[in-house]
This record gives sequence, structure tokens and C-alpha cells, in this order.
Amino acid sequence: MKAWRVVSLGRRVLSKLALCMMGFIAMLKMGSTVAMAVSMIISILVYAMAFGLKFAVGFVILLLLHEWGHLVASKVVGLPVSRPIFVPFLGAVIRIKKLPINAKMEANVAIGGPAMGTLSALLCLVLYLWTDSLLMLVLSYTACLLNLFNLIPCDPLDGGRIAVAVTHRLWWLGSLIIGILFLQTYSFFLFIFFLFSLYRTWKNVDIKENFSYYQLTMKQRLAVGWWYFGLVIVLGVTTLYIGSIFHGQ
Repeated sequence: MKAWRVVSLGRRVLSKLALCMMGFIAMLKMGSTVAMAVSMIISILVYAMAFGLKFAVGFVILLLLHEWGHLVASKVVGLPVSRPIFVPFLGAVIRIKKLPINAKMEANVAIGGPAMGTLSALLCLVLYLWTDSLLMLVLSYTACLLNLFNLIPCDPLDGGRIAVAVTHRLWWLGSLIIGILFLQTYSFFLFIFFLFSLYRTWKNVDIKENFSYYQLTMKQRLAVGWWYFGLVIVLGVTTLYIGSIFHGQ
């Protein structure tokens, strides 16, 4: 019965994904700024129907700040990228126009999103403590969960691109986490993530074919690790703190 639920969910998701991809391709033909604005408006309308307008606006702003972190990090390391395109219930994506020269540069760009996402979560928490706004508390909690999920060390998440600059063995941990989440939720997207992550981890495809790309000094690996585990700890502690507030209400 559970297996049939997964198949049924998968069919529904695939049909919706096809529509999203058609819209995504159409928006790519627009100018980058126009496409970003249009996709933001569409995302707000879709999220508003599900969660209300105020949360929808706040949620899309959180996504924008996350992607803006990637844009800033890309400019710092000298990589040209496109403006973000928002896809409802899939988040947002940016297109890198020039490939990074090594895993450290790729990790720096990947860190930018969760770093900005962490700052936005903390800002929302401060605004809640200042104004006692439940919306700000919910947005802070949402930002923490989204960025924690995004830091799971597996592709295609940011965590996978960051973790490989520390050690590719973290991919095993990421595959395990994604697998556990799938068994808890039966999410079709998590199942796809799990299969892709497991394949990459088992084969080490990129590392074997592009060994020099992933050959970093210990100092570089430690620098990336400091950022990675630091963000995980800050987001984890903040999530637990907000959870205690919810339980206390």
C-alpha cells in the first residue's frame, strides 16, 4: 500500500514538474531581471493560495536572500551567474555562466546561499523578539529548516558541493540522511535525491575523472569545514531555540 502511495505521488509530481519545466524554459528566454521578477510574482501567488499572502511574500524574500548570497559569493570569486529563477515548491535556481576552477571555489559559491539564509533566519528571530510577531517567528523557523536541509551533504544540494571540499566521505552521511527523510515522508523528490546521491557516492564519478579539481590543501579543507559545520551548528541551535518557544506557547 505504501509503495502504491509513492507511485501515485510520483505520477502527480511528474505532471506538475513538467508544467514547471515548461514555464521555466519560457522564462529563460526573457531577460534575466524580467524573468526573476515574473517568477517571483508567480511564486508569491502560488504560495499565497497555500499559506496566505503575508507568509508567501516573506517566504519568497527568504528564497531571494538565499540566492542573493550565491550571487554575492560568485562575484567575490569572479564567476558570472544569472539572476535567480523561482520555481514554486522547488525553490530557486541560478545558472553559472563560467565553471569554477576547483572544488574550493565551488564550495565558496555554495556557502554564500546558506550563509545569507542563516543571517535572514537570525534577523527574523530578532524581529520576533522585538515585535512579538508570530509571522517573524514562523519565517525564522522556516529559514532555519530550509537552510539546514540545503546543507545536507549530498548533490544537488549546496551541502553536497560544500562537503566535497572537506571530504567526499561526507556524501555517505548525506545519502543516509536523505534516505531516512524519504522513509519518513515518501517524498518523490527526496527519492530522486537519494538515488542520485547514492550513485555519486558509490561511483565517485567526478572525483575519479577530475582528480585535480578536488585536490585541495589541508588549509583549504579546514577553511571550508569551519564554515560548513559553523553554519550547521548555528542553524541547529536556532532551530531548537525556536522549537522551545513554540512548545512554551
